[in-house]
Amino acid sequence: MPLDPQLEAMFANQPEWPPIRTVPVPALREAVRSSSIQMPPPQVSLASVSDRTIPGPAGEIPVRIYTPEGSGPFPVIAYFHGGGFVVGDLDTQDMIARGLAAGAESIVVSVDYRLAPEHKFPAAFDDCWAATQWVATNAAELGGNPALIGVAGDSAGGVLASACALLARDAGSPRLSVQINWYGPGIHPIPEEGSAIEFADGPILRLDDAHYFWELHIRDDSDFDDFRASPMKAVSHEGLPPAFIASAECDPIRDAVESYAPVLEKAGIEVEVKRYPGMVHGFVSWLGFLPGAQAAMADACAFAKKQFAAARQNA
Repeated sequence: MPLDPQLEAMFANQPEWPPIRTVPVPALREAVRSSSIQMPPPQVSLASVSDRTIPGPAGEIPVRIYTPEGSGPFPVIAYFHGGGFVVGDLDTQDMIARGLAAGAESIVVSVDYRLAPEHKFPAAFDDCWAATQWVATNAAELGGNPALIGVAGDSAGGVLASACALLARDAGSPRLSVQINWYGPGIHPIPEEGSAIEFADGPILRLDDAHYFWELHIRDDSDFDDFRASPMKAVSHEGLPPAFIASAECDPIRDAVESYAPVLEKAGIEVEVKRYPGMVHGFVSWLGFLPGAQAAMADACAFAKKQFAAARQNA
């Protein structure tokens, strides 16, 4: 299927992004930030949005807490933004956190984890795991239900969510009800086959961009064998929470995203995997105006609500 017509028209009026490795990291961060905060937010109503910090393994971690309208206690979802582990912050994917809080009728705690290359692997994972534990421990204080905890993320954040689900399973706590992954690959480095070849030159994300982000992120190639970097490489996938996995059709890492689903299914995990036609990497950030993004958010929220409802019944 060709690129979504709305995206095609949008890209036709914009200059093409240069290859990521040609842009200094500070300039890249500023470009992503400035373009992201200009995007219209989703038209949702929330009871409150507040910023604070929580304890982390290397100091305080900034978080933003989104509380839905209605009466709690609500489920609580730890959300991790995308950006290749190199760019992104609480503002760049504010729209996704808002949509998730309203649509899943859940408190969302968005985590401003440490970024590479200043903070190499596994710094981001350490921060997100600390935040996941904090969310579970402090759910009641936030107006949430400590028995209804989930993790979610887009792109790099989807990898972080998958890793935290594995870490929670291994630690025995918190017991997660759901994991949501919008286009976060299950394996690294990205295998150079299938969608990686078909969409090697984008649009939006090039295969070399994905490789370069990981060059900045990892310490050496041995990190690729760590399940926190490649969730598919975990020894076991049994006992994980139900997973929603979304991929974009026109994305070089599409196949690496979708390949995690059969691994989970083989381990007996409930999985809903959906490929969104005509979409590109990062498309959920256009939640404020793009029907494909709205569908991916609605599908993820419906899945989360179903899992939280089941967890309530089994409590």
